[in-house]
Amino acid sequence: MNASRLLNHFREVVLVDTEFRPRGDATQEVRCVCALELGSRREHRLWCDAPTPCPYPIDGESLFVAHYASAELISHNSLGWQRPENILDTCVEFSAATAGARHKGERRNLSSALIYMSLPHIDQDEKDEMRALALLDKRNCDYSPSQRADLIDYCWSDVKGVTSLLAALEGHLCD
Repeated sequence: MNASRLLNHFREVVLVDTEFRPRGDATQEVRCVCALELGSRREHRLWCDAPTPCPYPIDGESLFVAHYASAELISHNSLGWQRPENILDTCVEFSAATAGARHKGERRNLSSALIYMSLPHIDQDEKDEMRALALLDKRNCDYSPSQRADLIDYCWSDVKGVTSLLAALEGHLCD
């Protein structure tokens, strides 16, 4: 993505995804967090089995980007991290950019948005399998090393998807 247009407005643009299991009390048991800083190209792939500070910038000079950002914000809260000051939700922006063009019943989730925009995406069966793995009723320390790697890889694939979607929406976002 040519992020220079967004980076004209922010010191850093951070694309974020998390995998989690809802606890049923407005918090989540966060399994992993993946993020890409577009300006510096720094990558973050964290398994959340111990408290750790937020590894990427969330200050007023940075833009936090996620698809269905509310889920990532609940993850931030559940991890004890501060809320980012500037937030862009690609689901909202995709909805606005395609309003009136999408067919009734077409979904707005990341996979559907990537398909609609003819962008690369992972297979829905793989996505469903990884979501089921994240939702297991077990502690993070009980996941095997291969399960952790699989969830982090899946989480990273969503970061890559958000990166592609953001690039496709850039003309809508930046004049």
